[in-house]
Amino acid sequence: MSNSIWISDYDVIHRCTTDTFQLSVAAHPNKMVAKFISQPRNWQVALWELADIGPREEFYVRGNDLVERYTSDVDQLSTEIYSRILPDKDGVELILSRQTSLLDSAPELSLGFVFDDANSVSTMNAQGQWNPPGLGPTDHATLSDPMGVAIGCLDAVQYALFAYPGDCEGMHVVRTNEEQVKVKLPLFTSHLEKGVIRRSRIQLVRAEGKDAMDQLAAKYQAFRDSEIPLTT
Repeated sequence: MSNSIWISDYDVIHRCTTDTFQLSVAAHPNKMVAKFISQPRNWQVALWELADIGPREEFYVRGNDLVERYTSDVDQLSTEIYSRILPDKDGVELILSRQTSLLDSAPELSLGFVFDDANSVSTMNAQGQWNPPGLGPTDHATLSDPMGVAIGCLDAVQYALFAYPGDCEGMHVVRTNEEQVKVKLPLFTSHLEKGVIRRSRIQLVRAEGKDAMDQLAAKYQAFRDSEIPLTT
């Protein structure tokens, strides 16, 4: 695995490359965007964005983590984002946290994902298995528990997006056209008291082969059973 960082007056770009994928994170004023790129074809699988978080105050790389801290003077909310390469190096986990210096605040954020070249989309059922491909006649689904969606893309690899149980209000999945699927995750929807830190965990993982969907279901169960990770 290799890491590299580019710094300019406007942004910070961090790239972490393994044998199977590249994570590319760019931090701009008041916004961070990231890409998950398949290797070795250098093909973009997913793009995600988190906006309205204030200017970036700090960033650093520690092990397999890229850590970013943002603070908004408007609502006095601080946001910390860990982009963590998973131990088996087949995906990335986002660990997001928010804290306020006010007695009461509304910390809600919207985390949006875009999957291009999406041949298929499958949602997860209550038993932790995959429903047949498709989102029904409306091309839209809202998931509560479990919150898992799998996207089949042009490179014959399945990609799945998971939200840890209880960490988000719901997962909204919509197919916008024949080639694109968008997922929106409303995070931190409850009011936040001073001194309290709220956290959300999201995973983006990949699997390939005839049993790719079974692999993804097992990855979700492992994610669901995992302990809260250390971030400090």
